[in-house]
Amino acid sequence: MAALEHDKPADADRVAESNHRIANHLSLLAGLVQMQSAHVARGPETLTRTHVRGLLQETTGKIASIGNFHRRLAHRTDSENVDLGMHVIEFAKELSALLALEGRLSISARLETGCIVTAEQAQTAMLIVDEIVMNALKHAHPTGLPTFFSLSCWANADGSVSLEAADDGVGLPEGFDWKKDGGLGLKLIHSLSEKLDAGLEVHSDSLGLTFRLRIPPA
Repeated sequence: MAALEHDKPADADRVAESNHRIANHLSLLAGLVQMQSAHVARGPETLTRTHVRGLLQETTGKIASIGNFHRRLAHRTDSENVDLGMHVIEFAKELSALLALEGRLSISARLETGCIVTAEQAQTAMLIVDEIVMNALKHAHPTGLPTFFSLSCWANADGSVSLEAADDGVGLPEGFDWKKDGGLGLKLIHSLSEKLDAGLEVHSDSLGLTFRLRIPPA
């Protein structure tokens, strides 16, 4: 009985930590939806059914991302630090299945082990990947061709972790400043990167668009 009593504070701490993390992620989600709402308010008075469906799918993807992430954490005894590579590949599979992207999107992954980040960093990074994927589906191939998408993750000598997401599309228009000229998707990617305190590089050419995050040490 003494051993069981001794375990109670640790269990309570884990529950409190989990509740705090979920609250933070829901607040983050609410902020993203508010940005989306503000963007819609500045747009046309009427929206097509296809546009509205796309907006709802994007929001659904974010909610599912947070829910599935916490479900995976629930099976771990230590939920403070996670291997980002493992979570990113699971997230990519879930996103593809959720949005029925088979035939529209092909994903390959080169994810090293040992890409250790905090659970908070991992969740924000996956929301960034969600935005990058949705942005690629909209703009990578204007003619509607399937999009090939690659994900890479590796650990750096200083303890930081790099995450790269790239598509095989047409890239950005010449002279396009993604920080100033980008639509809502690129603004969300920039905003989430700042929240993550991560360095973000964007490279564009005729062979596609590449985003590279450098996440600070856990």
